[in-house]
Amino acid sequence: MPWDISDHINHLQKLLSPGAIGNYKSFEVTEILGFPKDRHNQITNFMSLLVAEPSDPPTCQTINPTFLNKERIELPGTRWKFGIARYRISSQQVVQALQGLSNTGKWKPGKSTLNVGTLTPIPPQFVPSDAVEAHPWNGILKNNFWVGSHVLELFDTQKTDVKFLLQEPMLLTKLAAEVMAFVKMGIDGLSDRLGNVLIQLPVTVVTTGVSGSPNGDFIVHPIWRSGTTPRQLRVSCEKYADGTVEGYGSEDVTGSPATIPLHSPAGGARYVLWDDGNKLILGASAQTAFITAISMNIQVVGQSVSTREFSFPLSNGTLQSVAVPLIETPKPNIIGTPTHDPREPWQKNRVFRDSLKSIRTRKEFVQYGGNSGSGMQDALKDIRTLLQMHGKVGAWLWDPYLDARDILATLFYCPHKGADLRALTAGAEPPVVKHKGGDPKTTIFCQRAIEWLRSRFFASWIGLKPKAAPLPRQTWKDRQCEILKNSKGNCKDLRLQFRIREGTAGWPFHDRFLIFPSETGPATAWSLGTSVNSVGQQHHILQKVADGELIRLAFLDLWNELNGGDYLVWSTS
Repeated sequence: MPWDISDHINHLQKLLSPGAIGNYKSFEVTEILGFPKDRHNQITNFMSLLVAEPSDPPTCQTINPTFLNKERIELPGTRWKFGIARYRISSQQVVQALQGLSNTGKWKPGKSTLNVGTLTPIPPQFVPSDAVEAHPWNGILKNNFWVGSHVLELFDTQKTDVKFLLQEPMLLTKLAAEVMAFVKMGIDGLSDRLGNVLIQLPVTVVTTGVSGSPNGDFIVHPIWRSGTTPRQLRVSCEKYADGTVEGYGSEDVTGSPATIPLHSPAGGARYVLWDDGNKLILGASAQTAFITAISMNIQVVGQSVSTREFSFPLSNGTLQSVAVPLIETPKPNIIGTPTHDPREPWQKNRVFRDSLKSIRTRKEFVQYGGNSGSGMQDALKDIRTLLQMHGKVGAWLWDPYLDARDILATLFYCPHKGADLRALTAGAEPPVVKHKGGDPKTTIFCQRAIEWLRSRFFASWIGLKPKAAPLPRQTWKDRQCEILKNSKGNCKDLRLQFRIREGTAGWPFHDRFLIFPSETGPATAWSLGTSVNSVGQQHHILQKVADGELIRLAFLDLWNELNGGDYLVWSTS
């Protein structure tokens, strides 16, 4: 059976049992609330955090939230203002709010019913404190410093009201900075939780001391809080690295340290502290690291400094003297016993992070021309494969030399109905190789001749009657528009816009990218390595870029600068 709100309520009541994980009497509620300018009577939840605390609940049944920001936070260009509310409620009121959500679909932990999305309960999670790396949850949770916290989550699966922040990360960054000034909740670092309700219950009955031994043992020592009766727990440890379990051990423990041999002097292991009687986690860690040696560099003050001296020839024929002080790196003084993994540095510096075959199958790295044997048809076929694999939402082609033929050969092949197709060019003529000793006038003539021949050849290729060379007064945009009008066919379910950057608008660009926006996550993007008109003809590399969302935002910045009829080459609408 899927996890539901009744399971949420039962588990919450189990966690609230006195002494199970702590002794809690109330919850501090922090809400990031949106106030839409066009819906004055609705208050929308952008994120709610309810933290279990031992403080007594309020004696008054009337809940009066305090707003941490006296003036609403505004996001220019949006219909939203934001407030940050804080108040305290009893544990029973949290249970009642969950029951109300189950019965009516409405979320009302405090004074007002909040407008929420489709809230779906997520099975219980346990979030450790930060270790070697920061945990994204700990940018939101309150004071999760010790052994960790249980988290019960109601997940907004639609994100209807908050989606604009995910689509425009600059707005999210601005809102996150404004919120951080009032409450330590880094909402941009956990943006997938926008619209959610988070219930945090820290473990306070026990904490742990964790250490390592010179021979690689992993030592976990449970330390019980004063006034808590120690009980038998089980600690399990594992070292999981490079996709492999390299060590594991498990011991019963009450109050004395548990020593588990993992043969890892520098750490790298993690643990879970399990209460078998209550069937609850009482502690866990992320991957740990231990300092086994310290390297100290000692430099004697006042020691002589050697200098490299040479001369740099200036344009007037004289020589300028240059002196470069040289730095001597002293040998480090090692305190302690350094550890050594015989697999390093080879494992850390693994040449390929994935099989070349699988990378090529996914079209994440393909080279053409040169010794690869791949030509233009292979390159276009791969681009069309990417359009089929990733173009469901849309595909944006960014190329300074892009023209109508290139668009017909690529974006027109996107098989997804109504996908958002965009093409951005600088209207530049493809470079023509000028042979040594050639006449510039001859080169210009050849460029124009090639353009005319390409037009005639393309017209013949698509079955049109060849036309005479375009008249001199016909602009580049006119020629592209004519080609697309003559070649567009029925434009069935085609939503495409072709813009040009010219004059002083926007800014010049050089790189070539194929970008795939997404409805629910960051964009993906490929670097073409060359312009579409020359793919496969010379050596170049089609490669997936590391952060496609940054490329999408850069494209969108320029695209929005060119929003006007002067920059529109052709559109299906």
